[in-house]
Amino acid sequence: MPQRPPFEALFRVSPNAYLLLDRDLVILDANDAYLKLTARALDDIVGKRIHDAFSADPDAPETTHVDELLDSFARVLRTRAVDSLPVIRYSILVGGAHQDRYWSATHTPLLDESGEVATILQHTVDITELQSLKESLRSVEAGGQPSQQIEAGIMSRARLMQNEGNQLRQLFAQAPGFACFLRGPDHVFELANAAYEALTGHRPLIGRTVRDALPELEGQVFIGLLDQVYNTGQPYIGRGMRALIRRHPGTEPEEVYVDFVYQPIIERDGKASGIFVLGSDVTEQHRSQQELQAHRDHLEELVRERTQELVQSESERRTAEAALMQAQKLEAVGKLTGGIAHDFNNMLQVIGGNLQLLRRNLGADETALRRLESAVGGVEKGARLASQLLAFASRQPLLPREVDLGELLDQMSELLNGALGRAVRLDIVTQAGLWPVSADIGNLQAAILNLAVNAREAMAGGGELRLRLRNQTFDAAALVGHPDAVPGDYVELSVIDQGEGMQPDVLSRAFEPFFTTRQASNASGLGLSMVYGFVRQSGGFVDLESEAGAGTVVRICLPRDASAPSQAPLASTASFDEGASAVAEAALPASGEAGVLKILFVEDDPTLRMLTGEVMEELGHQVSPCDSAEEALEQLARREFDVLLTDVGLAGMSGIELARQARARHPSLSIVIASGYPVDARQEGLEGLKSMLKPYDIQQVRTLLDGIRDDRTGGVQC
Repeated sequence: MPQRPPFEALFRVSPNAYLLLDRDLVILDANDAYLKLTARALDDIVGKRIHDAFSADPDAPETTHVDELLDSFARVLRTRAVDSLPVIRYSILVGGAHQDRYWSATHTPLLDESGEVATILQHTVDITELQSLKESLRSVEAGGQPSQQIEAGIMSRARLMQNEGNQLRQLFAQAPGFACFLRGPDHVFELANAAYEALTGHRPLIGRTVRDALPELEGQVFIGLLDQVYNTGQPYIGRGMRALIRRHPGTEPEEVYVDFVYQPIIERDGKASGIFVLGSDVTEQHRSQQELQAHRDHLEELVRERTQELVQSESERRTAEAALMQAQKLEAVGKLTGGIAHDFNNMLQVIGGNLQLLRRNLGADETALRRLESAVGGVEKGARLASQLLAFASRQPLLPREVDLGELLDQMSELLNGALGRAVRLDIVTQAGLWPVSADIGNLQAAILNLAVNAREAMAGGGELRLRLRNQTFDAAALVGHPDAVPGDYVELSVIDQGEGMQPDVLSRAFEPFFTTRQASNASGLGLSMVYGFVRQSGGFVDLESEAGAGTVVRICLPRDASAPSQAPLASTASFDEGASAVAEAALPASGEAGVLKILFVEDDPTLRMLTGEVMEELGHQVSPCDSAEEALEQLARREFDVLLTDVGLAGMSGIELARQARARHPSLSIVIASGYPVDARQEGLEGLKSMLKPYDIQQVRTLLDGIRDDRTGGVQC
């Protein structure tokens, strides 16, 4: 419950009778002394005008001088000065009957901030006994009542008034707030209670001016406010005002906060004779409010931070969700693309194999040979397309080794300038101390060249292509948009062009295979797709930023080389035309009975199964073809084989699972996986596994089988 201001407490407990009225003489409040003096309850008079609450005696109107009372109030409202009625006859209703009473009343105006009378404080003293004594004195003078009786009455009244004065002084001294009275324009202390002395450090005050008694107030606002109140006659109310008070001699002033009222004492001539000061020390409340405000500000800051964290978390969640959806979409497209490339390689394998066999039977027919070479060229183009699709699907054969990207760009600068042309300027900046990366250098060069060509196409009117290399360390939060990336050290290559940029719908599809906005230039739409697949297969990630009209930034981030020895995939990388030429130039004699291998060949494509089987038989080996992994396991259980050659993608059980079960049951069996993409034997848990990349040619098949035969016989042939 809030504490009442000290001046209100004084009003309540004062032994003097006080009544508070507004400008319309409506009663606002009365203290207990007034209610006791007039024999009224507060609820009976509050809200009524004073001359209605204390109406005249209808039977003896001469005993109630209402006009004198109202005239006094009118003078107060007009002059804004204190007005007194030393004696007024005013009978009041007590116990159902009017009693003829005499009063002494003082009406003090309380002014508002504009200097107008806001309320009037009436101080009332019942002087009926004094009037009776005066009547008695007149009777004595007329030869009536004995003088001793009159003197006794006067002494009794004097003692009563002295007691009232003592009570008032005691009330002033023990008031809960600080109070003092300052006389004259120099503000001389005439009265100061204990609370005021405690506030100011218990120094001598009475008889001294404020400037002399409290010199530290010089330069603060308080002395100026006292001068203002004294000169204008208008009160001043201060709330929570800061003051510096020296409470102990020789020490620095202490900071306090006070609520106070400067109430001028206005004499009958309308001028102020002094100022009554009443207030309370609110330092602790102020400090508590400051602490509360500090806690509130801290809480608001925590709420703001938490809200920001939630917003950021939601933003990161949406970013991660969008990145995951994009990665899942590209993963799904990659799987589909890998499957298409696998089937496409099978078809190329059939066509290419038959073309190789036909070449041996054409003889000197130049027209037929020319047509055959044209068909072989078509197979080669198809093989390159399959290779590009496998690059996007992250299934191309790679030969990673340690690469310094800074040196690589220096070596490629002449090639890049040639590819960009004179209209595009090349600017390369490399951070000192660049970390090495582990990557397939050929594919890395192709990716950089691909991005440079894309940038050149985007800058049709010329411009500058900037390549930037720097070391970067990413934590999990920084990789929220790349669900497959691992936190750690990376080398970042930024390719920055000043081209036309991309619209949001184009940007969202930029990595999709065959997607292009340059159909007129016969672009394949596989450039960025190959870069994306290669970088992802190398353990890195790609960032793409672009805005229509503001250019494009492609950031390739490759993991720092951990100096682990690189493992080349177990796969042949000979091109189809090299194999075809070798077949054309070399005879294919049988290996001889001693070198014959018993081969279990598993392929679910019947044409490819027949063609490859014939090739291996022509090479002098015994071939048992079958179309499923389940049938292959049954044949392995019935008889012994030297080699299991299986396609990776079989209906039902996969070629990888067939290889695992065959290795577990027949440890001495040589196992070969045929696939359109390299198979990591170590990752699949099949040490010693050999692989053969589609489309393969006859020479590749012969080389592979000769190697297996040599391994099994120790290189000795009969």
